[in-house]
This record gives sequence, C-alpha cells and structure tokens, in this order.
Amino acid sequence: MSNAIKWETMKDTSQLQAEKEEAAAQAVRIKRDKLIAETDFYMLPDAPACPADLKEYRQALRDITEQSGFPFDIEWPGMPN
Repeated sequence: MSNAIKWETMKDTSQLQAEKEEAAAQAVRIKRDKLIAETDFYMLPDAPACPADLKEYRQALRDITEQSGFPFDIEWPGMPN
C-alpha cells in the first residue's frame, strides 16, 4: 500500500476554453443531427413529395460547423414549408 500523494493540477484558461468550445460544438451537432433526422423520411424512395428547398435546408444544416461563429453564434436555417 502506497501513501503517495496524488496532486491535481488546475486547468489553465486555454484548457477551460477548449472544453467549453467542445461542449458547445457537441450540443450544436446534436441539435443539427436531430433536425436532419426529422427530414430523413423525405429522402426515402417511396416518401411523399418533399417540400421545396428541402435539400438546400439539409445542406445548410450540414454546413453549420463551417459558420464563422461556430459553435457559439449559429444562424439556424428555417425549415421549408
């Protein structure tokens, strides 16, 4: 049995910021994936006619991670009618 002391180091500001950004990015991706999944049935061969601009909407969702404000300042595309 060892009586060695375990030292924990505090995270520096850059590590904390990186963790915050990763958590925000993960939350955005989860929301994006949910929104894409809501339209997946339109992509099936026997699906009803899809709303106009649905392909563009789905691509805009996939491109969310390319926005300059990602992951904190996101412009979410609107679902076509």
